[in-house]
This record gives sequence, C-alpha cells and structure tokens, in this order.
Amino acid sequence: MRRRGLTAALLALLASCTGSKQPDADSSSRSSDHPAPADIPVASRPANDCEWIPRADVEAIVGPLAEAPRTGDGGCIYALPIPPQVQEERDKLDKVRAALLKLPGADTSPRNRNKKQYDTYGFLLEVDLQDIGMSESVGSAASAILAGWVQEESDTELTATGAGNRDSVRKALGGWDAPGKPYGGRVGHIRVSVSPIASDFALARDKLDTLAVRVRERIPDHPFPLSESSPTDPRDPCALLERKEAEAILGPLLVPPYRTGNDGPFAFANGPSCGYYAAGHRVLILTPHWTGGKLDLNASRGVGGLIAAVTKNDAAQAADTLEGPWDQATLTPDGRLELLKGDRALEVEYRVSSTDEIGALKLARVAMRRLAAAKP
Repeated sequence: MRRRGLTAALLALLASCTGSKQPDADSSSRSSDHPAPADIPVASRPANDCEWIPRADVEAIVGPLAEAPRTGDGGCIYALPIPPQVQEERDKLDKVRAALLKLPGADTSPRNRNKKQYDTYGFLLEVDLQDIGMSESVGSAASAILAGWVQEESDTELTATGAGNRDSVRKALGGWDAPGKPYGGRVGHIRVSVSPIASDFALARDKLDTLAVRVRERIPDHPFPLSESSPTDPRDPCALLERKEAEAILGPLLVPPYRTGNDGPFAFANGPSCGYYAAGHRVLILTPHWTGGKLDLNASRGVGGLIAAVTKNDAAQAADTLEGPWDQATLTPDGRLELLKGDRALEVEYRVSSTDEIGALKLARVAMRRLAAAKP
C-alpha cells in the first residue's frame, strides 16, 4: 500500500525550512507527457521558474535588472545593479581580506585566494506546485484567528465547513493561506517564495511582496497534469464521493472530481486518488485502499494520534464528527485523515483544501460507507 510516511513528511518539513525543494516538487514545474483525465481542463507548466512572469513585469516592480533572469538554486535568479554604498562596503571587505592573506600562516592556496566573497546581488524566485504546508505551525497567527472565529455564534454555518473562515483568514493575510518567510507565501497547494540571495541585499519589502503576489496571480487556477509516472487503479476513486456532496462542504468546485496520482493534486488518468478542486488552488484528495488497510494503519500509528486526542474543538464534538462508519481513525501531522474499516482504508488529505478536519470527517463518513460496501 503506497502512502507518504513519516520520513516523507519530515523531508517535506526540512525542505520547507531550508528553502530547498524536494526533487518531486521541482520536477512538478516541468512539462509532462503523462496523460491527464480528458474530461477536465488542465493548466500548463512553464519550462522553469523564470517563465512564470515576464522580465518586463519584474522590472516594473523592482527596477532594471543587471542581467537576464537565469535558472539556479532550484528557482530563478534575478540580479540587480549593485548600489554604490553596497559596492563601497564590499570593496572595504575585499581590502581587509587581502590584508589578512598577507599575515604569517594565512591560507594562500589558490582555492582560498579565489574563493567567492559575495553572492549575486539579487533575489531568488521559487514556485512549488505541491506544498502541503508542513512548515506551518498549528499555533500560527492564522490558526489563532481561525480558532477565535470558531467561537463566534454568527459563524456556526461557516464553522461546519471551515471554508468561510479560511476565506476571511486569507483576506487578512494579503491573499495567502499562510505567509512565507521572508516574502511570498502559500495559497492552496501553491507556494511562491522570494528570497534575497546576498546578505547585504536591500530592497523595499513591499516590492518583493508585490512581486510574489503578481506571480501568484499568474498561476492558472486549474489542476496541473502529473509530470511523473504513478500507479493506476482500475476502480474509480471518484465514485466514492459525488460532486454535489463535496460542494456541500468545500464550496463550488472549478472542475469535476478528477483522478490524481502519487498522493498529490496533479491530474493523472486512471490514478488511484480523486481530487476535489475549489477556487484558490484548494484541493481535497481522497485515496481509497481496497485491501491492506489494517496493516498500513497499524504502521502509521507512530505518525499521528487518535482524532479524539487532537481535535479539541467544541464544534467538532457537538457535530458528532468523531464517530463514523470506521473502526479506527488517525490524524497525521501533514493534514491527512486515515480511516479504517475492516481491511479497507481511506485517506483524506485536507490541509490544502477549503475545509478543516471537521469538514473532512463529514466527507469521509460518506465516502467510507461506500468504500466499505463496495464489492471485492
């Protein structure tokens, strides 16, 4: 049974914290020959991160570039002219270094003499099409705002799905589901990051924030096709949850439920998962496992905890969402429900969707009944 385990989740967290991309996330921004479902519109990937936005649009925001944008460091490098005051400081440091090399015992090997002293004066743009938000703490400001709103009596209807609250949080955060560091952020399963390359790089924050938003707005709000191979399944996972049932919790879907591959949001014909795509790159992914579910859930207990132990939410208790047509239920750190009924399991990835664990559990109840009742 294929699933993302604890190791993959920790790698995702490490990559987000260090600013580096996972190999599969990097490849997701490349063109693909793998088939996507024919009944939904799919978005096109550019060849590299430099093609998300024209150079002229970048220069209109940050000023003239010193050279053409170029790929590197997992994204697109934009070099700006070095300001006189920065160049002056660099020249001073060069003189100090030259003096140090003349001291007795100094390392004067060619490698040390020719060592690069400064990074490019500019910034790096990275676009990750499959970010599951692992680097975001549940104690973040957005979560605190959301938790406070849940208590409002006037928000009872929105609390049932989480979608209305998340729209309000996104508006308060400048259109991001979660702001990034230092610039940019995540919206749905898309992360746009703008990071200074040189330690002495200085540009008004609003310009880099504006650039990140402009790139975000240029990313098509449709599923992207999968750029790698994936297992297939003769059974249709989308048959477990109808579009109207999903929309009752997630809000209007931009495309019909579509099959996806490799546990992600990318469209793939005959893939083993089903994606429910709402506006803002928000996708809920449902993955049924027709056999071997008990073994997999037992193996994953070290990753998550019982839902009853982690869902400290009065609305969840009142809605009786913790009970359902399953034998066991687990919530993993990467925003995924694992539900077991007999030897069949259901995974529901909701972190980058338009709902929370409460709404995801409501949808899981419907899908799990059908999964358990399906013929072998």
